[in-house]
Amino acid sequence: MITIGNIPGKIKPFFKVVEDHFARPAWRHFWGLVLAITIADGATIDRLVRLLRGSTHRTKHGEFLWASDWDHVGVLQEMALEGLKRLRRKDGGKCYFIIDETQTLKRAKKMEGVGSLFHHATGKYGRGHTMLKVCLWYRGVTIPWGSWLYLKGDDARKLKMPFAKLTELAALAIYDASLPRWLDVTVLFDCYYLCPTVVKACAIRGWHYVGVGKGNRRFTVDRTGHRLERYGQNVLGRAGRWENITGLRKGHAYRLVERVGLLSHIGPVKVVFSRRRNERNILALVTDDLGASCRTVVADYLKRWAIEVLIKDEKQQLGLGDYRVKRYRAAVRHLHRECPVGS
Repeated sequence: MITIGNIPGKIKPFFKVVEDHFARPAWRHFWGLVLAITIADGATIDRLVRLLRGSTHRTKHGEFLWASDWDHVGVLQEMALEGLKRLRRKDGGKCYFIIDETQTLKRAKKMEGVGSLFHHATGKYGRGHTMLKVCLWYRGVTIPWGSWLYLKGDDARKLKMPFAKLTELAALAIYDASLPRWLDVTVLFDCYYLCPTVVKACAIRGWHYVGVGKGNRRFTVDRTGHRLERYGQNVLGRAGRWENITGLRKGHAYRLVERVGLLSHIGPVKVVFSRRRNERNILALVTDDLGASCRTVVADYLKRWAIEVLIKDEKQQLGLGDYRVKRYRAAVRHLHRECPVGS
């Protein structure tokens, strides 16, 4: 069986940038558990500890996750910024700040923050955690940025923590993101996050956004109100044109048309209606960048698929959600240990 005794020389620079965040005992716990995740079949603490040569008992690693003094958010984001620095090109370039959420089912009855939810992957109700995920996409590289566990109101009160909706967590992630000024940042999200809370956060940061508008949203053009879905079908059929646009890997033909107007609860926006060849579904892409072309808006939004791939890889390859820890703080830190490997 392969075991881990030291940090391999070739990846020492990867960890070196955050070594000062840890006391010496905690530092060994951190890099040991992160490396163990890369070769483990599952990411429970018990399985990871078996891969660490000369390791202490698993309870010590559990205490490291909830009791030790280290900034899990700061560690991950410093590693992300180091990755951006290495990828930087002279003119900066466009960086995408991508927001999504995922779920993990849990059978534990005493695990903090676990609540009832509708599990979208299985189409059934169950108990588990909902987590907000944020990643960056820059020059073809997906870089994990953060993970936050959503707490319902009752759970937040029990843990003496402020309650925040998923949209408020997303807005805080935007507010607090200390990204380099040389980056041209665009925020990408699905229809759930197209709300005043998130849009206002983007405006304060001076970042453009591209999101999806639900079909029942009211869109006013030339003082006439429409429902996005019906209006999109009409204008796309009358005035749409075909364009070939490349996503993360492949190119496809899209029928596109754009309109500028007022979206309910949001304000002035450009809406690009898009339908891929041989498909019936029409997507209404909403952006505050009124000068962006149809091609640019669609090409930008296609980058959102990067976070779907990241979440899938983290679940299948790194055991995202395999944690079996009682404390909320330990669960959040466990998620952040998986993130550096995902980059």
